[in-house]
Amino acid sequence: MSVKTQRGLVTGVAAIALLGLALTGCSTSDEPEGSDGGDGAVVTLAANGPAIDAVVEAFNATDPGFTVERVDTPADSGAYRELIGTQLVGGTAPDVIQIPPGGGNAISARVAGAEGYYLDLADESWGADVPEAAREQLSTDDGLLVAVPMVFASIGGIYNQTAVDAAGLEIPDTWSGVLDFCADATAAGKVAYGLGLSDVWTSQLIPYALTSTLVYGANPDFVSEQAAGDASFVDSAWVQALDAYSEMSDAGCFNASPVGTPYAQVQDEIRAGNTLATVSISSETKSIKTGAPDDVELTYTPFPATDDPADLFLPTSVGPAYGVNAASEHSDEAKEFLAYLATPEAQILFADAFGDTAAMPGDLTQDSQVVEVASAFVTDGKITTFPDRLWPNPTVQPALFDGVQAMFNGQATTTDVLNNMDAAYAAQ
Repeated sequence: MSVKTQRGLVTGVAAIALLGLALTGCSTSDEPEGSDGGDGAVVTLAANGPAIDAVVEAFNATDPGFTVERVDTPADSGAYRELIGTQLVGGTAPDVIQIPPGGGNAISARVAGAEGYYLDLADESWGADVPEAAREQLSTDDGLLVAVPMVFASIGGIYNQTAVDAAGLEIPDTWSGVLDFCADATAAGKVAYGLGLSDVWTSQLIPYALTSTLVYGANPDFVSEQAAGDASFVDSAWVQALDAYSEMSDAGCFNASPVGTPYAQVQDEIRAGNTLATVSISSETKSIKTGAPDDVELTYTPFPATDDPADLFLPTSVGPAYGVNAASEHSDEAKEFLAYLATPEAQILFADAFGDTAAMPGDLTQDSQVVEVASAFVTDGKITTFPDRLWPNPTVQPALFDGVQAMFNGQATTTDVLNNMDAAYAAQ
């Protein structure tokens, strides 16, 4: 497979253009031309979340000659991927599909795209405007671009600032500070970091946050070295990252029984101020704020892995992206809708609803604390890519998920988990 070094990816991800950063080829602000066809067709859309709804409504209001309708899909990302995977194989998938970037799972751009399940969109009017880092994550090894990116995501700590202040604590910016924060939170009768491993996708969040600094930031060539067979999980600072994860557990940083705790419960406990923080996707800042009391303020910040703040890197990725089912009977209409998604106006509308940074904003800007944080790290070149986005097959990520679950159940060690990940990485 084609793998860029982390240093190259930093350059590419920066091109996604947070706030007013310049794009290499900005998306045009012109609205796509309306369809002369359509004949009242209904274009079905699958999405793993409601952020697309406002965009669908705005598009349908342009009277394009057809209607886009979102179909019911599971809110849980794992269940969503399983459903879409089954539908793709069975030929019953919707016309437009939210596609995970990279190659980390069976419906992701690189994997399902290579199997011919998604249309190649490289020649669409907006195709040349896709930033290089997004193109890398949304293309097959043969260079087929299969989706339009909507947001730029990151992973960090999300803190109930109101509750942190009330407890007389400060958000940590060093690893030792994290452990002190855990001890002080416990002394104040609070949980420091909520962990809801009952939803298995959350298993990756802290490892990704820690390895951004310890592995991929410290050695920008790790991805290419691993692809060449010159590096492995078990002989890298992944060991330090998973050991740190265990250290947090031993230090009482988490709620009781993380494996039996759903992520929704973690969200509710943060809203209530009983739990002070969690490590999660940046857009969860908006999700947690929704439903919280009006006076609750949240703060998003990178999660430290060392005692030197200068070491800190922010893990980043393309977020939701949308492609066209190759078996769609309404592919022309679906591609017209994607052209609308690529406009700066639709990008900002989606990004604001999603709670993250627009991937192709053109000259438009956003105003949020999450965007400010990510913008600063992009400007400084202190970003890495979510590891699974560049893994060669969809078995490595489940090996991490299963391994973290086993660690918290006392059934696996760090070495066990990383050996299994290495075996999965080597499988073709």
